[in-house]
Amino acid sequence: MRKKIKIIFWIILTMTIISRILWSLFSHRMPWQIPDEKDKQLTVLTFNTQGMAVTQKLDKKLEMIQYINSLDADIVCLQEVTVYKAEGRLTLPMLREAMNNYPYTYYDFKLYNSERQFGNVVFSRYPLINKETIRFPSRTNISSQCDVLAHGDTIRLMINHLESFHLNKDDLIFNESSSDTDDTSLIRKLLRASRLRHRQVTALQNAIDKSPYPVVAVGDFNSLPISLVYWRMNWDMRDCFAECSFGRYGSTFHQGSVHARIDYVFVSPSLTPIACDVYEEEYSDHDPLVCTIGW
Repeated sequence: MRKKIKIIFWIILTMTIISRILWSLFSHRMPWQIPDEKDKQLTVLTFNTQGMAVTQKLDKKLEMIQYINSLDADIVCLQEVTVYKAEGRLTLPMLREAMNNYPYTYYDFKLYNSERQFGNVVFSRYPLINKETIRFPSRTNISSQCDVLAHGDTIRLMINHLESFHLNKDDLIFNESSSDTDDTSLIRKLLRASRLRHRQVTALQNAIDKSPYPVVAVGDFNSLPISLVYWRMNWDMRDCFAECSFGRYGSTFHQGSVHARIDYVFVSPSLTPIACDVYEEEYSDHDPLVCTIGW
C-alpha cells in the first residue's frame, strides 16, 4: 500500500512539474508579437544585492553601486541592502551619495540596530508617496509598497523579498555519510520556508487586491516558475520576462552549479511588458532584472 502511495505521489508531482514547464514555455509572447507603442513608459530594475556585496571590500561595494547606476533604470528596487554605522564600511549616507542622481528614495529596513540596517531600498526619478510595509511573519524578509507618480498617473510599486530556504553548503551535498538527522533537518527547512512563503504571498495578494492603482510587484520571490507562489502571482498578473523573452530561461540566481529564475517583475493586466532582460554580474549571487513597462 505504501509503495502504491509513493508511486501515485511521484506521478502527480511529475505531471505538475511538466504542466508548469509547458505553461511557462507557451505563455511567452511569440517573437513576432510586437507590443503596441505606448506613450507612457517606465523602466524598473530589481536586484537582490546579497547584503550589498556582503563578502566584498568597500571599494567593491561602491563599484557595484556604480554598476547599478549604469543600467539607467527609472526606478531601482534593491533587496538585502545592508548599511552600517561604523566608519570604513558602507553607510547609509554613502549609499545616498552614490545614488544621488535619483532624487526620491524609500528605505524600509527589516533589521535595525546599533550596528547595521537591512531591508529594501528604492531609488526613483519620480516622486514616491504612501510608503508602508506589507507585514507578514519573518525574521529577516519583508515586502514594501509605495505609489509612484509618473507621467501624470499613479502606479503602486511593491518590493518583495520572500522567505528563503536558508540552506547552507552542507544541505546541498548528498552522500552516503548523510544521516537521517541531516535529512530530517533539511526537510524541516524546506517545509518551514514553504509555509512562510505561502503566508507571505497571501499577504501580498491581499495588498494587491486592495490597490486602487495598477500594480508592479518586483523582487526576490525565492520561488521557481513551477512553484505555487509563482502560480498564484502569475494567475492575475503578467510575468514581464516570460512575455518578453521567448526561448530564454532567464536565470537570476547563481551559486556554484545552481542556476534558477527566482526574481520577477509582475504587472497588472492593464500594464504592458515591453522589454525585460537579465544582466549577469559578479557582485551578488543574484543578477539584476531590468524591465520596461508601458501603458
